Amino acid sequence: MFLNPLGLLALLGVPAVVALHLFRRRFRRERVSALFLWESRTTTSLSGRRRDQLLNSKSFWAEIVMALLLGFAFAGPRACGQMEAKHLVAVVDGSASMSAGTEASPSPAQQTRELLKRAIADLPSGSRVTVVQSGALPQVLIGPGAFPEEAASRLANYQPNSGRHDLGPATVLAKEIAGDGAVTLYTDHFQPGSFPAEIGIVALGAAHDNLAITRAARTAGREDGSDDQEVFLTVANYSAHKKVARIGIWQGDREIASSQQELEPKGRAHFQFDLPAGAPTLEARLNPDALAVDNVALLAPALRKEITLFTDLEDDERRRLGLQRGPGSPINRWLSLTGNSRAAAELAEADLAISAAPPENLRTWCLRPTQQEAEPLSLVGPFLIEKRHAAVRGMLLDGVVWTADADAPMPGTPLISAGDLPLLSEELQGARRIYHLNILWNQSSLQRSPDWPILLTNLASLRRRELDGPRATNIAVGETFHYHASSPAQYELTGPTGSRTIPARAALEIDDLNEVGQYELRSAGQLLTSFAVHFADDAESDLGAAQSDTRPSSVDLGEQESSSSLMVLLLGILALIALLADWWFLRPSANQSDLPSAKLAGNTAR
Repeated sequence: MFLNPLGLLALLGVPAVVALHLFRRRFRRERVSALFLWESRTTTSLSGRRRDQLLNSKSFWAEIVMALLLGFAFAGPRACGQMEAKHLVAVVDGSASMSAGTEASPSPAQQTRELLKRAIADLPSGSRVTVVQSGALPQVLIGPGAFPEEAASRLANYQPNSGRHDLGPATVLAKEIAGDGAVTLYTDHFQPGSFPAEIGIVALGAAHDNLAITRAARTAGREDGSDDQEVFLTVANYSAHKKVARIGIWQGDREIASSQQELEPKGRAHFQFDLPAGAPTLEARLNPDALAVDNVALLAPALRKEITLFTDLEDDERRRLGLQRGPGSPINRWLSLTGNSRAAAELAEADLAISAAPPENLRTWCLRPTQQEAEPLSLVGPFLIEKRHAAVRGMLLDGVVWTADADAPMPGTPLISAGDLPLLSEELQGARRIYHLNILWNQSSLQRSPDWPILLTNLASLRRRELDGPRATNIAVGETFHYHASSPAQYELTGPTGSRTIPARAALEIDDLNEVGQYELRSAGQLLTSFAVHFADDAESDLGAAQSDTRPSSVDLGEQESSSSLMVLLLGILALIALLADWWFLRPSANQSDLPSAKLAGNTAR
């Protein structure tokens, strides 16, 4: 059998060689007095139009053998019983839940590696392997079209640790690579209705009880202004039974604090730990269970960003708005509400200000009360609040009397409205934000309600997030890391899997941090900040819905065009040997030795 039967056309080279030897040029006969004058000449057979007798020479047979060997090599012969080469295409689930397992129950990831090893070992000679790993962005883990030996050695690179994501993009990518061939999905949830029949499913999941850290935060200081720090952790019990959660805070190999609580089935518990000022990177550890990745959370030191505040309102207005209470700074109550803040000497130096006339610089964000010019309009609600916006999050305005100017200009996007009348709007001016407040203070009760300090602290938190430096130093897998600088710079990010360079920019956002661990951000060789990424994903930590089942693909593996096999290589080598032998037989010294001795009786000298 041959992989390329048309390659047998190359056997036409055999009759071509025979023809070249049959049709040699004939020479005119000449009488000579003696043949010894011609004995040193080489007999030459050149092509001609008349058929001549074949010379039974070594060169002729070497050329015949070479033509036969090349013809069979081009046809791609296969050994008896050899199967057609295949293309094995698989999708492996990159979800962290694939790593869940115990000593008695191997994880789906371990089982996937073993099944793929066996499938690769059973492939015919010349086959290829492609493995796609799912994730927020699917990636080709092996291949495309890798040799089986290479694919088997690279299966160890499959280490699932991603949060929840859709498997669809990975299967679509694999189907494009496989063409009309089969694709097999290895996962821990059996959902045959989510994939077409061409996608075979091998579900290897097993239900397990599991405790998980679902939230991890660390403060840079206390609300009272001290440098002492706090750690806040939330632990969830994803099981049908009560579980005791013991969590410890470790500094290197030393446990510095611990606590434990009993959790109800499907319940949660909150842990709080006090830390001394200047504590280094710490690690929260939960008692071991089926899934290891959600039992540990790194806690990097939080950066304490100080915000500067300012107002140019008159004394009586500051007191009416609750910005000042008693002696001291003109905005002492505002400073205590905000925390980690100080008063600016002038408007242009402030990060956040309450002023009727914002400065020209784009550094200062401003809450700007509107100037009343028309007849005031008193409103008692209901008020429309854009609750998704961080500036008004938590505000209710229940029982608030709001007196506004019906004709006041309110540029920007409304955040609080009464019907069609905007009461608070946000205007973006480059990197700065101006919040226009349509209110008449002496006829309103907003400043005496709980919503007023909520608004002030929300605005301060928004402004603090945009100050130079990281927005947060402890984030979960899948969250975006934000870093802001005064001017564009080129960055180098170093993490658990290596380093990469990020092009110059001022506002940096990194949203593909899928590896748990410690990261460092540098610019021009200088360390800017370090931060930690931990795993926190309710959907992946809940192992109760894991399943085990299979559904074969409705089609067979795709065929793979085989490259040069060992037999083809052997035929090529033999053809090369025949070519060298032909050259050896045709060399000048060989031709002279093969000529017969010329003898002509009667021409001997007497």
